[in-house]
Amino acid sequence: MWKSLSNLNLSRKKSDDAEQLVEFPLSSGDDTSLITKLRKGYQLGRPALVKKTGKYRVTYKGLSRAERRSFALDLFQTLIDLKWRWASLIFVLTFFIVYFVFAVIWYVLAKAHGDFDNLNNPTWTPCVERAKTFADLMLFSIETQTTIGYGTFYPNTSCSGSLLLVFVQITVGFLLETLLVGFLIVKLSRPKHRRHTLLFSEKACICKEDGELCLEIRVGDLRKSHLVDTSSFGIFVSEKVSSEGVVYPLYQQQMEFEAHQMQDRVFLMWPLTIRHKINEDSPLYSMTFDQMLSNTFEIIIILEGTIEATGEICQARTSYSSKDIVWGHRFVNMVDFDEDNGQWRANFEKFNQTVPTPTPKCSGKQLSEIYGASNKPERTQVPDRTQVPDNIGGTFRRSQSQIITPMTEEASMTKIPDRRPRPRHSRAPFSFTGFQSQHLEMGRVLNVFK
Repeated sequence: MWKSLSNLNLSRKKSDDAEQLVEFPLSSGDDTSLITKLRKGYQLGRPALVKKTGKYRVTYKGLSRAERRSFALDLFQTLIDLKWRWASLIFVLTFFIVYFVFAVIWYVLAKAHGDFDNLNNPTWTPCVERAKTFADLMLFSIETQTTIGYGTFYPNTSCSGSLLLVFVQITVGFLLETLLVGFLIVKLSRPKHRRHTLLFSEKACICKEDGELCLEIRVGDLRKSHLVDTSSFGIFVSEKVSSEGVVYPLYQQQMEFEAHQMQDRVFLMWPLTIRHKINEDSPLYSMTFDQMLSNTFEIIIILEGTIEATGEICQARTSYSSKDIVWGHRFVNMVDFDEDNGQWRANFEKFNQTVPTPTPKCSGKQLSEIYGASNKPERTQVPDRTQVPDNIGGTFRRSQSQIITPMTEEASMTKIPDRRPRPRHSRAPFSFTGFQSQHLEMGRVLNVFK
């Protein structure tokens, strides 16, 4: 029905958020108007659920006002989660609004005191010296809160309320600066930025390791201060239909990854290859070669650890779909010993390099059945002991395996060597006199000495 897909047109964009589209050529016949598009990612016609940078493609809709109001209750966390352009705008506007509000209060105080009605009265003592307009009071508000003090404007204590207002504005200014500076420090030192120095391989390899199919992914850390108590695990996301007909479009299944024989612990002093064994507990166990490349699933890899300097938990994640899986390849070795410096060296130029390796194009279940059939020992048929043999008058011999076999009278005359284990005598203390007497007695029995 479909023509050859060798002339697929792949349009790539430089942006990480851009979607790669693969257009299939028009088919002949009645389906000439049908165009099928395959977007990169987790299912046919769908983008990846998790980007390579670790961000999610998940949005929310249908939230009520009460649910949206809950974000305002957790204001500090909401500000931290904002993007930098909005956070910077809020930072600037907050200071401006505080300056403006106190300038209005100073204007109201001066207006009530009658300062603007006595601008030309040389004997009048205003609340703010030399302040004649609202702009002058705005500048005085900024000088008061930032404690600049140019010397042009200054308050007079003869005006009731000026001393209290100066105290309130300076106190509010200190609290506001403390909160905003803490907000900036927390936003700059968020542990999620640590993930930028944690690397995941661009491809995931499927190869044979110790007789089992394995999914391998390479991880590395660019910093010398490595994460403490690091662990890794995976999530297999696909569509599932239950026996009751319920459809789960994003059904999650756990995938266990291990580095060498450290189970899920990862010690990232040098780049490591974490491995997922495709066994009976794996969601990939029954998937064949064609199903593995059918682009109907997504594998999310999560790396968690504690930052040594701050003690905060950092999580790095990425995802792999069918287009990211390379069958029959394994990662090349990138760690060697530098004889000149006397140190082990990791070459990150080989971080994503793979080499072909013999790998059967079958599922993990088929491979285990093949190996299980070849390694299965032949079972010896044991006769039923309850059956009576035909030769009732013959003698019987019991072997070491407790299998009874009949014997004829002629065979019974043959001497059967006694292979039963003989008891070991305790070793007596060595005595030359006793040894000599025993030796002579043994010689007489064997007719050696007469």
